[in-house]
Amino acid sequence: MSKLGGKVIAAFATFVAVLTYLAIGAAIFQAIEQDHEIEQREKYDKQLDLLLDKVDPVFHSELKAPCHMIEILEANPNQTAQWNFVNSVIFCLTIVTTIGYGATYPVTDEGRGFCIFFALIGIPLFMACLAVYAQHTANFIRWICKKLRKLFGGKDEENEKVQQVVTLLFCIVVILTFSAYLTYKEDWTYFDSIYFTFISFTTIGFGDLYPSSNDTLFYFLFVFFIILGLISLGTVIEAQTTNFSTFLNFISSTCECMCGKCVTVEQDPNSDNEEAPNQMEAAA
Repeated sequence: MSKLGGKVIAAFATFVAVLTYLAIGAAIFQAIEQDHEIEQREKYDKQLDLLLDKVDPVFHSELKAPCHMIEILEANPNQTAQWNFVNSVIFCLTIVTTIGYGATYPVTDEGRGFCIFFALIGIPLFMACLAVYAQHTANFIRWICKKLRKLFGGKDEENEKVQQVVTLLFCIVVILTFSAYLTYKEDWTYFDSIYFTFISFTTIGFGDLYPSSNDTLFYFLFVFFIILGLISLGTVIEAQTTNFSTFLNFISSTCECMCGKCVTVEQDPNSDNEEAPNQMEAAA
């Protein structure tokens, strides 16, 4: 087996391990939280029925809509059918990526306890997978840059700068593409979509915007773009971190050199004064 084939198999195995972990976690969260969700749903329906019994049936349809709106505005996910399997997978993804939108969250003690355990294992597992695919992405971009250098010419020392530019362009394309899809699906403005995408890819995850689409294709593309965005933007941020570190090291070295010269200038007169009496004593 070639070295490249071994790396591909290792990358695929890591990806499968993460998907399996997400699926197992989603099934456990669903089993824990869904019963409580159903119980809360039944409790809410009983309270609504008691309210409607005291009102003329003519006004029932008019009252149900605002009551449902109050339920949504209270942002209680366990009363609005959130814990199906697909939503649970998305919730698990927000844990291991540390995005944490807050749109869905466990409310039972068992669910919160399992959330801690799931995060302790899932976060390092996902970060390891992310590092593997980020390295493969960097190698692929490096290969593209070599091809471009052979095609258009260029110096070897310029290769790193070209790689950073290509990586940045790749990241921008991913952000703009996902934002365009969100604008189409969610009826958001394009700027809101870009804002949500950037907040997601940087794992800030405020949760002030969250997509409401729930079809299978959307969930698949959502997971795909989140992972791709974390890889691309993470590579860009890592490159910029290296640039800033180099710049700060340069400033630090410059300051040390300047301070060293200042100390030397201040010490020269003293050393001359100390040597003068020694020379007089030697002459005597």
